Amino acid sequence: MSRRRLAQVLAIGAGPANLSLAALAEPLEDISVTILEARDSVSWHPGLLWSNSRLQVDGIKDLVSLIDPRSEFSFMNFLHEEGRLYRHLIASKEYVSRAEFDQYFSWVAGRLDVHLGTTVKSIEHDGCCFLVETNSGTWEAETLVIGVGQAPFVPDCAQEALGPGTWHSVYHLKDGMPVGDKHVLLVGGGQSSGEVAHDLLSGRTGLPSKLTWATGRGGLTPLDDSPFSDEWFNPAFVDYFNSLGAAQRDASLVRQQAAYFGINRDLLALLYRRLYELDYLIPGTFTHEIMAGVRLSKIWNQPDGFGATLRDVTANSTKEIDCDLVIFGTGFKNEIPRFFEPIMDRIMARDGSYRVGDDYRIGWSGSEKGGIYVQNAALKTHGVADANISLAAWRSAKILNSILGTERYSIGGQDITHLLGQGFNVVN
Repeated sequence: MSRRRLAQVLAIGAGPANLSLAALAEPLEDISVTILEARDSVSWHPGLLWSNSRLQVDGIKDLVSLIDPRSEFSFMNFLHEEGRLYRHLIASKEYVSRAEFDQYFSWVAGRLDVHLGTTVKSIEHDGCCFLVETNSGTWEAETLVIGVGQAPFVPDCAQEALGPGTWHSVYHLKDGMPVGDKHVLLVGGGQSSGEVAHDLLSGRTGLPSKLTWATGRGGLTPLDDSPFSDEWFNPAFVDYFNSLGAAQRDASLVRQQAAYFGINRDLLALLYRRLYELDYLIPGTFTHEIMAGVRLSKIWNQPDGFGATLRDVTANSTKEIDCDLVIFGTGFKNEIPRFFEPIMDRIMARDGSYRVGDDYRIGWSGSEKGGIYVQNAALKTHGVADANISLAAWRSAKILNSILGTERYSIGGQDITHLLGQGFNVVN
């Protein structure tokens, strides 16, 4: 029987959220964080990691800087220690690449207590500690922080057709097939769909004979990253949002969709320009059909590909098409991990989601000592910033303060201009 290993705080998942948590905990003497990661490496959506993919936030919104600007785990220190700070400042005046932030995450992980290739199988509680069973043994921990990320979402109507020739956008670079001379159906209208479309039109694996791009939204709309909308990603707004009732929060999320559903304006311009070139300037037989307000209703396997039914939600009409490949840019969904099954009846979940407190601790009928915290699983209670890297450091600091029972990191006092749609100013 393998010896149980001990951890004060056991963080499951080595994504940016838990890397931030462990990096901020590192200089504190009275807390330590151990991270378990099922994959063999720390990589940030590798299936979408094009060399020219842009980080959607400023580089200062890294894992630590907005809470501890002097941290050794800052993006600036990464650039300094890698000997590229000056060249980065010249090369990255317009934006920071996602690929470089991915390198930064791996650099941080290499300086923390991260156990790769460690898959969590089940979690139980013995009345004193959590017992975390993994493929390499059992861990004991008083406190858990769950940061496993969201699961790729594929519509129910497509489940039976999944297999060779279909893939989710998050796996595009890893599992995608050559598209040359193929009719490709792309479903979804967000940033990842736009990036996949740009890749398809580039001809990297051949140019499709036809691209059918269907999105249930009203159009291929730009992501709203204007200054006042960006204040929704301010800690002061998160606290305010969390104080609202459930119905008020739901209504607010609907009004704010443009801030987290949409495509970067520069990418939209590149897509339009490329389609213009393919239509008028480059000889060939490529055709395309972009359909807004059109949802996938059904998909089925055929001997030479797939059949699909598309429904126009405005006209309430349907259309059937034949295609060779299907790509789902249909986003992600929160799921309670299966490893919670032994204590599922003690987790206070509603509609398949956690009940999350203001400090990101979930309700459960267990020991008052320690607890379970979640990262990137609180959209409905903490707002549009929850899954965004912008507030990773602030959220981690809030969790650490809660675990320690004292404010080791200052997280309040953030100035904010206004609260859109609420009708009053915040007075500091």
